[in-house]
This record gives sequence, structure tokens and C-alpha cells, in this order.
Amino acid sequence: MALELVELCEKSEEEPLAMSSAAASPACGEHHHHDHHIHGPLDRSKALGIGSLSFEPIFNEKYNANRVARETMGFLCLQRLLPILIGLLTAAAAVVVGYISELLGDLRTEKVNGLIVEHGMLVAWLAEFAMMSGLALAGGFLVYCGDISGTKTAGSSGIPQLIGLLNGCDLKGEFSLRHGLVKWFGVCLAVASGLAVGPEGPMIFIGASIGFFCSRLPQNPTVWRVLGTPPATVGDDVYTRDYTSIGAACGIAAAFRAPIAGTLFIVEEASSHFKKDQMANIFYGGLAAVEVMLLAGGAGSILEYKVQVGPGCSEIPDWTLVFCIVVGLLCGLLGAAFNALNIQVMVWRSKYCKPTMPHRRALELVILCALSSTGWLVAASFFGEREATSSALLPQSSGCIKDDLKNQLITGSQVEASTKGGPVQRLFPAPCLYGLQYNTACREVHQQAGSNSYAKRCVQAVNTSSMRARPDFQDYCCSFSDLNSLMSGDYQVPGNASCAMDLGKAAPSLTGGDGESFNSVGLLSLVPFKTACQNLFERGIPHAVTLEAMGVFLVIFFVLAALTAGSAIPSGLLMPQMVIGGLIGRMLALATLKLQSSQGQGSFWAEPYRVLFDEGLLPGDSSMVFGTLGLLDPGIGALIGAAAFLGGSGRVTLFTTIMMVEITGDPVMIFPVGFATIFAVLMGNMINHGLYHSLIDVQSTPYLPDTWQADQLPPGILVRDMRPQNPPIMVSLKRGREGIKKALKGNDFTGFPLVDEIEVLRDAKPDNTDDDFDGNHVVVVGMCDRKDLEELLESEDEITAERLKQCSNLYPVTVRDNFPLQSAYQLFKSMDMKNLVVVDDNHRPVAVMTRFAFLAWRVAERLPADRLEELQKRERQRHLLRSHSRRRTVAGPLVLEEGQQRLDDRATLTC
Repeated sequence: MALELVELCEKSEEEPLAMSSAAASPACGEHHHHDHHIHGPLDRSKALGIGSLSFEPIFNEKYNANRVARETMGFLCLQRLLPILIGLLTAAAAVVVGYISELLGDLRTEKVNGLIVEHGMLVAWLAEFAMMSGLALAGGFLVYCGDISGTKTAGSSGIPQLIGLLNGCDLKGEFSLRHGLVKWFGVCLAVASGLAVGPEGPMIFIGASIGFFCSRLPQNPTVWRVLGTPPATVGDDVYTRDYTSIGAACGIAAAFRAPIAGTLFIVEEASSHFKKDQMANIFYGGLAAVEVMLLAGGAGSILEYKVQVGPGCSEIPDWTLVFCIVVGLLCGLLGAAFNALNIQVMVWRSKYCKPTMPHRRALELVILCALSSTGWLVAASFFGEREATSSALLPQSSGCIKDDLKNQLITGSQVEASTKGGPVQRLFPAPCLYGLQYNTACREVHQQAGSNSYAKRCVQAVNTSSMRARPDFQDYCCSFSDLNSLMSGDYQVPGNASCAMDLGKAAPSLTGGDGESFNSVGLLSLVPFKTACQNLFERGIPHAVTLEAMGVFLVIFFVLAALTAGSAIPSGLLMPQMVIGGLIGRMLALATLKLQSSQGQGSFWAEPYRVLFDEGLLPGDSSMVFGTLGLLDPGIGALIGAAAFLGGSGRVTLFTTIMMVEITGDPVMIFPVGFATIFAVLMGNMINHGLYHSLIDVQSTPYLPDTWQADQLPPGILVRDMRPQNPPIMVSLKRGREGIKKALKGNDFTGFPLVDEIEVLRDAKPDNTDDDFDGNHVVVVGMCDRKDLEELLESEDEITAERLKQCSNLYPVTVRDNFPLQSAYQLFKSMDMKNLVVVDDNHRPVAVMTRFAFLAWRVAERLPADRLEELQKRERQRHLLRSHSRRRTVAGPLVLEEGQQRLDDRATLTC
């Protein structure tokens, strides 16, 4: 244990070698002076034990001499073809995940629904729990029993690890081929099990693993001999970063059919070192992935969320802007609550259900399966059956109904002249839809009206003075299936008309009604969650899901999704978050719909039926009139809510907006979706951090944000406040083999300052000269990489100063003690650096700073409490002075109280 902790400290290259056994205690000899509000990793020692990748250019004569200064055609072709290969492989993996998870999920739900009808809830619950537990335990076996396969960290989505790797943290071990295979196998069973999880997160990780594997090709010397060498100055870690990011974007493109969203995910969320020239490669890979998904099944196939579009499908009233603001704020609030709950559960797991406790992790999965199976079935048992009829589902419909339902309501169409010019297609409704029909069969009814009371009533449904004046009046009558039924009293008129609608497997019945009815909450809890998400996005049938059913299911699903995320099973959160947001948005839209009293008129019925509206024979209160105006379709509200909740939890705006537009295929929604997402992100940021970046701290990754965290750390902190206090280990140009051996011995540092010795008189020896250099003054002239030094030691030739220079970077970036730490941070990030050398006034190296010197939580821990308080007070005074200055500019001289004036005077002196 002691050796392990010593190694952790040495990897940080910053602290004296000391031990620390507690995760929350100061690491490597630090003194934790105070608590601070800055969030940090749960396990400080683990974070300090993670190395760094190097994305900076290599200015190394030996390294670059082995390569050409320009790309060869063969290597250029490899670089262009690799993104396409990554996209094809990722999409192939997605096809397998989609088919297996949906096939097993459909079989599970069909079996459970059948048992409910035949044997009741108890037997169905036992079967649901058994199947759910079996699938979950099988899918997570190689995770909670990770000692067998070495994949204990392969649970959950893997997105925090991806963000950490692309940020420069050395997490290559997390992206091995076996980790990718475990995710691939586990996510198929996890999604099929019925737990509140989705496939998208692991699909992103699987794509990243494929990209990581393919990144070995441009780094392989054998490939160089065949295709040519890569460009000079490009390090191996650059290929790891670039192709891993391409794979992650291909995972999104395959899971959502959204190549643009995949590119934006890398730009906005994942990569901290994104290069603009990579955007085209990422997009190429995404397009290849999408093409494979389309060839595998086309529209309506696996992992599909497309909604119907067309005339009337995307129309929104003016007040939708207010709706977007309300939904955005509410989803931001609930997204922050979801993050807080999930993080608390993850912290609990880190203490009581660790990867080293396989039995507890398996037991946790069983408990989650018991809670989930109980929640889904109990929610369904609370609600009775609803009739699957047009009168129950279609009031206030926009008319934007998908084809398999529209074909049950439309009997034909004809082309008519439009009032705006040009031909337009008009529809004929089924007679049962409104209780009236236009048919030559009505003529016999008119003939029988004098002798049969039912026929008389059937004619009276259309018997008005203006209708009687029409030459085709006898072609209008009430709805009936045949004359015998009419004569026996089986007919429909406006007010009691209704068409039976077959909703298919998307709306299961618990009574075996053969499509005549469905359970109110069953179309959310008794179907795969991909289908539940599609039901929420469904347009044109606003009353398919009731407010009460959505409210109950929202509470249950919200809690179970937060509890399940991060358990010992490969799974993602994007689809559960879409379900939660879809529930919120559809509930608010449906509540608004019920409060409104909007008048409407059918806009796309054929002329013979539009006249019935004009005559007032068909309802004018929009209850059953398609094409009503001034109403927001609940399906559109669900789409807006899903995007807003994704933004409120994950805190990404562009990616979320474009992804929701791409997966639904409705570009008109880009404004309301983006508008709501912005408010959700703003609200969430006021409360806590985004989910994935919070999980980075839970997983103890030394993540460096793209910019200095000025909201957490005040300006005024200098390099000397955070540079390592132990002297750096240097390599001298003049000490040859023995000097290198001494430098490498007893540590695992990856970078060493290369110095030149200048002889000085003993009595002129500087106070800070290292005794190892016999009183000589040393000057930094470069940086050496450990790998290059070890190669030099393996050779039998003499190690001269020229050979050392040849394998070293002779252009190191250096800073001094009084350099602002914030500026050093910006320099470190913008130049993709791994090491930053600190020198004194004589250019002697006094420290080597790594990423650990710039972590906000490290700065807060190492800085003395009085120093941090002084800097914070100074910053507050500056803000106060600026505020007063603006007030004086606007309102003239401002008279301050005596105490406040003294504060300003002190602040002025300080500045």
C-alpha cells in the first residue's frame, strides 16, 4: 500500500514523496487548511495517479528525422478512409445492439402482457421480475465480476471516461477491445431487460473503442513501411484523440441517425482539444454510420424515433414561446434535481457498493429489477382500460396522424382546386368518424325514410333547407355499415359517432380486447421504452395518454432512472432523459389543450364534407374537427420537453437541439426546441453542474476545464503558489549515460528538463544551486521524454551532448514564479501541453508543472486560507469599485457612508 501511494505521488511530479491513505485527506504531503466550495474528485489519490496524454507538437530532431515533412499519398488515403471504416464498424455494432435489444424486449413485454390477461398481475410480476433479473445479471456479469475479465469499470455509459480521455487524461486502459466487447454484449441485455436505461451512451463508448483500436494503424511502423510515414511533429496521442473522437461521434450517428449531432457532441461537450480540421473527418464517419443504419432497415427500423411531418404537423401558435420558457425552466429545475439524486446514489455506491464488492453489485441489480418490475406493473394496475376509438383519442387533433392510423379513418381522396391556386388533395373520412357519410347508398335510405323510423332519423341528420336544395342531397345520410343494420337501429349520427382504432403493440390491453381498448399507462410502462418515447412524440392523437397516467409514471420513472444509472450494467441515460422530458412537455401541452376553447374548421376535407361544417351539421367546437388552429399538439410539447430535459441535465445546447431535430426528422422544430433548451441550461447552471461533468468527479478523473474557473478561483494566484516545491529531476548535457541513469532511477516521471552546466567559482555558487551539479550553474535548454532516454540507454554507442539534443525538444515553454497562474493555465491548455517548466531569473529550472498544478480543487486545497481569503476580498473590492464607478458615470457623484469610503480607499491602495 505504501509503495502504491508513493508511486501515485511520483506520477503527479509535484509533491514530496509522502503517503496518504484517506481519499478525502490531503494527498502527497499536503496540509488541508480549509474546506472550500469547489467540487473535486471523491478519491484524490486516484485522481493524482492518472497520467496525462501529450497532444503538443513534437519538436524532436530524432523523432522527426524518421518521418517525412510531408504526407505521402498512401498515408493520406489511410487518414481519409479510417473515419469511414470506423463509421461502418460502429454502425454494424449498433445494428446488432438494436436488433437484439428490440427483439428480446418485445418478447419480454409480449409475454408479460399475455400473462396479465391470462393469469393476473401476480403471475405476470413473477415472470417480469425473473426475466428482468436474468437479463440484467447476464448483461452485467462481466462488470460486477470484473476480476475475471478485468472490466470492473465497464458499467454505466462510459461517457465520463471518454470526456476524460479527450481532455488529456491517460485513460487508454478504459478503451481496450475487451471493454468495448463487454459494453456491446451488456447493453443488448440491459436495454431488453426493461430497466430504465437506454443504448445510446454505451453506443457512444463502443464507437470510441472502435476509433481507439483503429488509431493504432497510423502509429504502427509496419504501416509506415507500406503506406508511408505520417507528418512530422505529430505525436501518437494525437491519433488516439482524433480517432477516438471520430468513433464517439459515429456512435451517436448510429444510435440516433444524427451525424451532425455527433459532430457537435465532440465539439461542444467531449473534446477539450478539438481541432477544426477534424470536423470533416468526424462528419464523414457519421455519414458512413448513418448509411449502414438505413441499409439495415430504413425508416421505421431499429433505434428509430422519427415523427410524422407534413402540412399541419409542425404548426405552433404564437404563445408557444411562453410555453417553451415554462418548459425550459421546469426541465432545468428537474434536470438539476435528477443530477443531484444520481450523484448522491453514485457517491453511496463508491462507499458501499464498490467494484471490489461483486456480490453487492449483483444484489443491487436484483433490487433494482424488483423495484422496476413492481413500478411498471403497479402503475398499470392503478388505471383501467380506455376505448381505442376516435372519439376518445382524436378530439382537438391537428390531423397530423401517421399513415397506419390515418388509413383506418380515411376512405379515399380526390384532387380539388385550392383557394390559393393549384390543385390540392382532399380526403374523405370514414362514415364512423363524424356519423355522416356521402355515398350513393344513402339514396335508398332516403326512399325508406317515409316508412322506416330509423331511416327517417338517419336522413334527419342532414335535413336542412340548404342541404335539401343541393342536387346531391340524397347522397348524404348518417353512418351505417349496411342497410340491414340500419333497419335494425344500428347506426351513428353526430354526437355518438366513433371509429374503432387499432393502435397495435404500442398500446397493450390488459383485458385481451383485441385492439378495442388499451391500458391508460400500459403504453408507457408495458412496452419497450423506445416505444414509450415514440408514443410520447406521437402527433395527431393528443388524448392517447392521459394526464393522470403521465403524472404517476413520471414520478416512478424519474426515481428509478436516477437510481439505475451507474449500476453494474452497461447502459445509457439519453433515452430515459428523453422519456422524462417527453412526459413533462406532453403533460403541460395537454393541460394547456384542455384549458383552451379554440374554434376551428376542417382544412383538408373534400368539398362534399366541408359543406357539412358550413351547415353546422358537424361539430364546430374543434372536439372532432381536424386541422384546428391555435392549439399546440402534445406530441410537439413532448419533443420540446425531451430536448429541454436533456439540456437541463447534461447542459449542452447545440448538440441537444440538433440531435432532437435530426432524430425526429422535423427541421421546423429547431427554434422552439433550441429556445426551450437554452432556458433549461440556464436554470440548471444556477443550481448545480452538468451530469457528465459531475460524474467525472465521482470517477476521480483529473479533468481540466477549457477555461480558467474564475467563478471558483479569484485572480491574483501566481505560479509560485502552485508549482511543486520539490526540485525537478534534471538531465545534464555533459553527464552522459550515468547522468541519464541517475535521473531515471527511482521514479516514473515522463518528462525531464535538459540542462547545460556552466562552471562557476565555489565562492560564487548561487544559494539555490543543486549540489548534484557540483556547484555549477545550470540552464534549461530543452525537455527530454522518458521513452527517448530509455532508448538511448539501450544503445551501446556513447551518449554525447549532440545525441541528447537530437532526441530532445530544444524549444521548451518556460514561465517564472511571478507569472499569473491563470495565464499559465491558458498557455497550458491552448498549446496542448503536458509539462510546463518553471525557471528562475537565471533560467534555471525550479519545477515542472503538470495538469495537477491547475486543478481548481488542488489550488483551493494548497493555497493557505488567509491567502485565498485575501484574494477573494480583493476581488470583491474590485467589483464594488467597478459598480460604484458605473453608478457615478450614470448618476453623477455618489456620497458614500464613512465606512464604505474607507473600504474604497483601502481597495484603491491595494490596486
